Amino acid sequence: MITLPPRARMLSLLFLVAILCVTAHATDISATATYTDTLVSPGVYDYSITLNDTGTTTMGTFWFSWIPGTGFLSATPTDITSPTGWTETLKPATAGKIGIQWTTTTDDLDPGWSLTGFSFESTETPAELLLDFSGTGTGAGDPITTSTVYSGAPLVGTGDTFVATATPEPGSMLLTLTGLGLAAAAFKSRLLRRA
Repeated sequence: MITLPPRARMLSLLFLVAILCVTAHATDISATATYTDTLVSPGVYDYSITLNDTGTTTMGTFWFSWIPGTGFLSATPTDITSPTGWTETLKPATAGKIGIQWTTTTDDLDPGWSLTGFSFESTETPAELLLDFSGTGTGAGDPITTSTVYSGAPLVGTGDTFVATATPEPGSMLLTLTGLGLAAAAFKSRLLRRA
């Protein structure tokens, strides 16, 4: 048996701890997602999602409006599309609620990158998607857009659960800014008339 001096043992221990920390950090999975909504016909909306890999490992599974065992969508999505190399599956859950699962075995999302091409149509309104899940049991009170990712296959290894957030369409933003501009002009006009 080789005996190391105390200083060498301390350096060896620090080196081992550093390797363990780097290894643990290298498998961190973390994500965010944003979505836009577009009215495509009376009462039907298209939701387009961008998934962002904010961790340090690749992602091979993305579940929208779902946590393990519970889906949150009350209307069955239609016209579901997937990015190249990804496939979609509807996942029924308790109480008739549904989530959408996208998986890949060939085109994982790399750390630091974003992926578009996840979309679906639904009769659920944008306002309804902003609500919390009103069911009982698992997921009660969670936002409907709660989503989960895994580095590989579904339910394998560590996952990350997060809430996808709405982003306004450029046209909506322009309309909002125009409205604010008109309101400011009207306010300024009133001030000038009073003076």
